[in-house]
Amino acid sequence: MTTPSVRARMRREDDGQLLILVLCYAVIAALLITVVVNLSKAYLYRRSLVAAADGAAIAAANVPDLPRVYAGGDGTVLPLAPTRAVVEQYADDAQLGQRFDGFEVVAVSTDGQTVTVTMRAEVRMPFLNLISSRYRDGYPVEATAIARPPFVPD
Repeated sequence: MTTPSVRARMRREDDGQLLILVLCYAVIAALLITVVVNLSKAYLYRRSLVAAADGAAIAAANVPDLPRVYAGGDGTVLPLAPTRAVVEQYADDAQLGQRFDGFEVVAVSTDGQTVTVTMRAEVRMPFLNLISSRYRDGYPVEATAIARPPFVPD
């Protein structure tokens, strides 16, 4: 009976370790790619929604309340019209319902000098179901924009 040399014994004990290492790195790389792709899509989607909310707020801030203006008003501030209809018209004209899944105008308010618009949509993540089934219908994103008309004194 011959005893195997130390070198032969070490060679046998290392068999398959490189495969395990490569598989572990592949899993880590796949998870990293999944997270980066999901976060990038959510960020870019929210950024687009913020731009849409900004546009709607600016559109609403540029519509004065003409009956109050012609009635005399207080003369210091150009009063803003009721803005919900203006924001919804902007959303229709910009086709925001087609551009964003689950799009809705959540809130529109004005104090007569500033307009606040809040919009919500759902972003569909390509790999989110691999991590969690909580957001199968999409991850909700919300954007709020505030605008003042150009004729408001400081």
